[in-house]
Amino acid sequence: MRRLFLSLALAAAWLPTALMADGPSTRVSHVWIREAPPGVDVLGGYFVLENLTKKPLSLTSVSSPDFGSVMMHQTVQQGSEESMQEVPKIDLPPHGSIEFKPGGYHLMLMQPKKNLGAGDTVTLMLAFSDGSELAILAPVRRDPPQH
Repeated sequence: MRRLFLSLALAAAWLPTALMADGPSTRVSHVWIREAPPGVDVLGGYFVLENLTKKPLSLTSVSSPDFGSVMMHQTVQQGSEESMQEVPKIDLPPHGSIEFKPGGYHLMLMQPKKNLGAGDTVTLMLAFSDGSELAILAPVRRDPPQH
């Protein structure tokens, strides 16, 4: 039953783009949220985001009703030090894609409104520079999905 619900939920994540009058401007795949260890209230979010248009597009913000705060970050290597920096937007070239992955761009999902574990699903709202928005459902997992 849980797999049926998850399959239906993931299918519903594509619905908002399918209903846009001019066709979808973006597509999201390989969505997942890393399960946090007990006592940790920050989770990482990952996905592949594609710009399906002939124009540049920027991801300007991400929010979630399931978290108190969501920030876009990039892991940056400076010499032998690695740090995370918040980014205000992420540019997508025409017909290009960006992968949110460990060690690169990623979401920092903070202050979860309930305990989340592998098998749970959370909602993410992506907002773009053209005014469009996309709601996606992200499964919480221990390990990344296989490409």
